[in-house]
Amino acid sequence: MHRNQYPVQSELHRTVRQGLIFYAMLAMLTVPSALCSQQHRVPAYPVSSKIIFGKVQIQQPSLAEVLQEPRSTEFTAGIQELPANDGNMLLQDDPPYYDHIMQAAQSYDVDPALIRAIIVAESGFNPQAVSKRGAQGLMQLMPTTAKSLGVIDSFDPALNIDGGVRYFRRLLDRFEGDVSLALAAYNAGSRYVRQYGGVPPFRATHHYIKKVLHYQKKFQSEMAVGVTLEPAV
Repeated sequence: MHRNQYPVQSELHRTVRQGLIFYAMLAMLTVPSALCSQQHRVPAYPVSSKIIFGKVQIQQPSLAEVLQEPRSTEFTAGIQELPANDGNMLLQDDPPYYDHIMQAAQSYDVDPALIRAIIVAESGFNPQAVSKRGAQGLMQLMPTTAKSLGVIDSFDPALNIDGGVRYFRRLLDRFEGDVSLALAAYNAGSRYVRQYGGVPPFRATHHYIKKVLHYQKKFQSEMAVGVTLEPAV
């Protein structure tokens, strides 16, 4: 009876050892993928960086340098889809951020209906919107662009709108008032507009321009009947 016991124990030990080896190999295959997923995870609402003025000097890119760079290499970062009831939200008597839009429109001589349309296409009026490429806020300012414009908090609606409209005004001036070219540069980057001698052949950019101009006309019609966006007396 004792002679038969040893083969049974040996077989049991072999089975346990093989099981341990299997689970060890499985763990080795699983851990790298988990680490990789953690490494590339992007927070939904990153902490916005602020420029600190004092003894430390921060080198900011010039606006000319910013205008050379596309906001997104994917050319889709700033395009946000609106909810099904966007018409009710955007055509109400008191549109979102009315005062900030009117102030920027008057300061930089940009059609307030166009400003609203850009915000719709960029963020759907979500002040906390963050694109895959890092564009932030209502008008989806890239961090380098925000720095060059002196915008210290891109999630602040007033600062974001002021900076975004000021930036768009400079694009209008650069492209001699051509709204379509300015929108193309805002979406894809000025260098691509110059490279292709017009709107670059990017499907997302063409969609972006069409969407903005569509909403601009809608908001202009709204203003024509005196529904909203009447300047304060």
